[in-house]
Amino acid sequence: MKKRQLPNLNALRAFEAAARHLNFRVASEELNITHSAISHHIRNLEDQLSVNLFARTGRNVVLTESGKLYLPILSEAFDRIADGANLVQSLERPNTLIVQVYITVAMYWLLPRIHEFYRVSKGIQAQLGTSYLDWSFDRQGVDVGIIWTNKKDPDLVYLHLAEARLSPMCHVDLLKGKSPIKEPRDLLNHDILQLFNHNHDWSTWFAEAGIEDWAPDQAITYDNYLLALEAASKGRGVAMTNSPFATPRTPASSLVRPFGDKTCHSGDWYLVCKPELADSPKVRLFYKWLMNELESDKKTR
Repeated sequence: MKKRQLPNLNALRAFEAAARHLNFRVASEELNITHSAISHHIRNLEDQLSVNLFARTGRNVVLTESGKLYLPILSEAFDRIADGANLVQSLERPNTLIVQVYITVAMYWLLPRIHEFYRVSKGIQAQLGTSYLDWSFDRQGVDVGIIWTNKKDPDLVYLHLAEARLSPMCHVDLLKGKSPIKEPRDLLNHDILQLFNHNHDWSTWFAEAGIEDWAPDQAITYDNYLLALEAASKGRGVAMTNSPFATPRTPASSLVRPFGDKTCHSGDWYLVCKPELADSPKVRLFYKWLMNELESDKKTR
């Protein structure tokens, strides 16, 4: 076998980070080394390759044609190394499943029942990583994610969980009083609570209800369903849910659906993972458990 002639790994990492950010200072912070160390590594790499990877114009740096060619090759190589490391680690911890999930899904759906997964899986511990905002799947840090989406990454596996359905929720007291909510148009007499990163929710629902004289700038905005629904539970307005996962389920909750089962399609919920983990026993078991829980929910409605 021909011996590989590889440049210095630290120099490659320094170049990849600097080229990705087009900023030596940011690259030095990412790699936790000094700015001068970044410059030193890149000079050594350019000397070894006998090419210029950066063109320096005053304080700014831009990639040369050689640099532009080399960057995606290195980025893909480092991604594959990281994916391989994560795969090995995942296989070495068969009794741990790291789950990436929205904070609303964790609070309203997963946390109240995750202990049951531990029981039926005979000891697989689910570690939850949550986010208040939209997130991209963490290929390096997690095993699976529960995600709502209309778009799919071709490099990931999507296991369908459920259709996503939008429906308004409000405090029960808003169903009566000075401006009772009896039909969809009555919502316009109350504050609309929406997510700034999901402002299409209300537009979609109103369009389905035949209401066209509403615009997203008429709403009070939040960054996640959890906060919007908490405000709604205090009678501050009407929030949207994205069932079956982002919906309050506490029996004593003051929140109600003013229009019952009047919902509209908003996409789909999936369990997402990398292809190499899709057939692992713990992922298959988690998916089966999720589907069983969703089926049980349907029977108890």
